[in-house]
Amino acid sequence: MVVKRTTIIERLKEFDEILAELNKYRTVDETALRQDLSQRWIIERGLIAAAEIIFDITDHILAAHYGIYPETYEDSLEKLKENKVISVSLYGQLKGLGGFRNILVHRYLGIDIANVAQNFQKGLRTFPQFAQEILTWLDSQRTA
Repeated sequence: MVVKRTTIIERLKEFDEILAELNKYRTVDETALRQDLSQRWIIERGLIAAAEIIFDITDHILAAHYGIYPETYEDSLEKLKENKVISVSLYGQLKGLGGFRNILVHRYLGIDIANVAQNFQKGLRTFPQFAQEILTWLDSQRTA
């Protein structure tokens, strides 16, 4: 299988739309999330959507370029780091995203609003870096 640059670019465009929407709520804090269920749901859904795109891109690159089929989201991120698609620093920031995504999707043990607020702010900083590092990797494949 071959990495389809257009597939990744389309997913990154969708990712940008999600990030633009999430950025509208960047001043929302834990207190606001506790008081406004609508805002909480918007942010939770945005975080789920962003995580899904990250893992879609991750799995596409790993399968198509490296022939790797990780069993978990966390393994996917680790393999992306090991293959130098993303930096060690970014991996450290994204580590745990798979588990957090599962908590949001499956509502494991309820949802800790403080954790949502923390991951929301972290995502606003980290997700654009993911997009940039993926684009950098894609560009490096053109010259390889």
